[in-house]
Amino acid sequence: MIKRILFILSAIYVSCIFILPRLIAQQSMEQIWNPYSLLHIPLYGVLMGLLTVAFLPNLVNAKMSSFRPISLMLPGGIATLVGVLDEIHQAFIPYRDASITDVLLDVCGIVLVGLFINYWQKRKR
Repeated sequence: MIKRILFILSAIYVSCIFILPRLIAQQSMEQIWNPYSLLHIPLYGVLMGLLTVAFLPNLVNAKMSSFRPISLMLPGGIATLVGVLDEIHQAFIPYRDASITDVLLDVCGIVLVGLFINYWQKRKR
């Protein structure tokens, strides 16, 4: 039951990622660096955390009964795919544009949370 709720929360979170750029249509910034882009790090970090917790029962090896860092590839891959698709989606929204920098910031948030989860699991043993 909790696993299902976590998947639903993850789906709602992903939906919000795709809906919010349409609601908050800002003029395209002419600057080289937009400081608001840094919000991609916690945004996708939270997504990585939600997906990891949702998949956690599947990430633990049944035989070994221990967490494997390679298991973070599935939630990390899904979160990265969402980030790439979001940037493609933003390319078609008026006053928005797609940015490879935003995808790299998404990946930074995903990797940071993955490293934190891996560290936390090692400390737990």
